[in-house]
Amino acid sequence: MSSPEDGFDDAYTGTPPWDIGRPQSAVRSLFETQSFEGPILDIGCGTGENALFLAAQGYSVLGVDASPRAIEKARAKAQTRDVAGQVRFQIQDALSLDELGETFGVALDCGLFHVFDDENRRTYVESVGSVVEPDGRVIILCFSDREPGEWGPRRISEAELRTTFTDGWVVETIEPAQFEVNADQEGIDPSNDDSVEAWLAIVRRAAG
Repeated sequence: MSSPEDGFDDAYTGTPPWDIGRPQSAVRSLFETQSFEGPILDIGCGTGENALFLAAQGYSVLGVDASPRAIEKARAKAQTRDVAGQVRFQIQDALSLDELGETFGVALDCGLFHVFDDENRRTYVESVGSVVEPDGRVIILCFSDREPGEWGPRRISEAELRTTFTDGWVVETIEPAQFEVNADQEGIDPSNDDSVEAWLAIVRRAAG
């Protein structure tokens, strides 16, 4: 099965709007103020900034993305950071995470959830459930319906997040947040500065 994320490889011939060259502030703040049981799977890791930040915090991290170009860039960055042995990067479709043959205490999704339509979203949740350990967390930073206009990706409502994660999941928190972008890149509303409205959700996989 192909997924929308498969079409993003060409974006990495340059710098896509979501590739800001640093970890997302919402992700950094969360992991600096709360502790989680690793290891961590960074789904749709792009060029690896969030994964590299988490590795520097002492977590064991696997970053996956369907884009070979993104993974190549992430691996090159890892060579220049002091995170030896803490982070790996691998080409992998988010809709078939069971192929990894690994489980994780946390799955981080920073900017991927909102690209899926309803059918692929259901497949995605099943895929994530196959790799998150019981009582493990899924952390999602996604576009919010509080962002005005129609440009960019699909807006997600708080209600959609809650209804997506039902059977076998417990929504712990959903908070308003900001998703930082390169405002001068193609596809970004010029009325925006360097961030757009987002949701930051923490969802626990129920034990049993």
